[in-house]
Amino acid sequence: MRHAPIGKISRLPHHIRQDIHSRLRDGQPASQIIPSLNAMPEVQHLLAAQFAGHPLSPANFSQWKKRHHPDWLLQQAALSETSRFMSESRQLAQAGEGTVTDNLALFVAAHYALATVQFGDEADPAARWKKLRALCRDVVALRRGDQLAQRLNLQRRQLCRPSSSDDQ
Repeated sequence: MRHAPIGKISRLPHHIRQDIHSRLRDGQPASQIIPSLNAMPEVQHLLAAQFAGHPLSPANFSQWKKRHHPDWLLQQAALSETSRFMSESRQLAQAGEGTVTDNLALFVAAHYALATVQFGDEADPAARWKKLRALCRDVVALRRGDQLAQRLNLQRRQLCRPSSSDDQ
């Protein structure tokens, strides 16, 4: 369940928050971002209407950045990986290699790999192990699917091979 945004920056329009994320990713310091935000009419209007006109402060910015920017970076990595994966999947499909489910398994595996990045952020070791065990169960299930697919491919090849009695 999503909660209503409560912070100043969280209440800014989506396009402005996206711009802030991009600027942070590109290395622009808060000391440049905050004044430019406070100068924007759209931001000034929101601050006047909801925060008695108090401008964005470094503390507002720091708190928002710490809470939301890492998630945005992870989302961007997932989008980039998904885009790359979809491009490669289309190339594979055009080449006639693999099935849709093979490609889907690769896609899911890539997302599990990205999810492991978040485990390092978990402060509670017990919670980290719980997440890791759940991930391990899922990976084992994926590997079983891979092994079953390999077994089926081997059986297909054996069925397609001419038998030794056909040679006589």
